[in-house]
Amino acid sequence: MGAFNSLDLTIACPSCQVVAPREIQFRYGAVWQYRYELGDVLRWDRNGVGDPAASDVVVDAWLCECPGCDHDDRIALYVRENVLVGAGPVDDVPQLAELEWLSLPLEAPPS
Repeated sequence: MGAFNSLDLTIACPSCQVVAPREIQFRYGAVWQYRYELGDVLRWDRNGVGDPAASDVVVDAWLCECPGCDHDDRIALYVRENVLVGAGPVDDVPQLAELEWLSLPLEAPPS
């Protein structure tokens, strides 16, 4: 993977359901071993990965080993306005398998 950033997040393991602190590794923003928590704003520099102007983005990330069962796997990381807002199953975003990140369409305004 090369250089990456990390998000520290307490999450249920998709394999054994143990809820524990986990590291999620990802390449988006200024990639230089930065550590983040949910709600943090991403740093950017001229060599950043992705698009700092994108409003809603999903990033292909890596969920590190579970302390209960050693499960690790890909996970989708969600970014809104350059803020880390959540993580979820990568299967929810089928196109993500071929891409490092994907700009999501803006939600339609309420009518």
